[in-house]
Amino acid sequence: MPLLFFFMLNNFPSGLNYYYFLGAVFTFLTQFIIRQTINDEKILAQLEENKKNPKVQKKSSFQARLEEMMRQQQAAQQNKKQ
Repeated sequence: MPLLFFFMLNNFPSGLNYYYFLGAVFTFLTQFIIRQTINDEKILAQLEENKKNPKVQKKSSFQARLEEMMRQQQAAQQNKKQ
């Protein structure tokens, strides 16, 4: 794709062509470095381990208040039906 842009944008100002070319090169280099430094098997093993031992997340005070209000609403609706 960068080569296609190179030929398509050749008649435009050189800054635009240079911008797209360098953007593509930096993207390629960044992706290459990330792929070389990260061990996919290690990450997958950690994900599988986390699935087996899920941690109980602490509820925020906002979530606790919402759940309490929901329980109160449900209790009020049940009292109306009776």
